[in-house]
Amino acid sequence: MGFKDLVEKLDDILGDHDKGKSLALEELKRLEERLMEKQEKYRDRLTSGAPGETPAQTEVRLRVVEAQLAKLRELMEEDRLS
Repeated sequence: MGFKDLVEKLDDILGDHDKGKSLALEELKRLEERLMEKQEKYRDRLTSGAPGETPAQTEVRLRVVEAQLAKLRELMEEDRLS
C-alpha cells in the first residue's frame, strides 16, 4: 500500500469512527503493520541516503507516518476501553 493510500485509509477510518461506526480490530492491526513497515522503510532511507527523493521529503513522510501511528494506537486504545 502506498503512502497516499495509507493516509487516505486512516482518514476514512477516523471519519467512520467520528460517525459512530464500530471499528474492525483486524483492519486496524493490518493498518498498524503497514504503517510500521513504512516507518522502518523511511528510517532506512534516511540513514542509507537512498536515491529517489530528498532527505527532507523522506523526513516529512516519516513524521506523517509516525503521527498516523500515534493516532491509530490512540484510536485502538480508546476502542479497547469502550
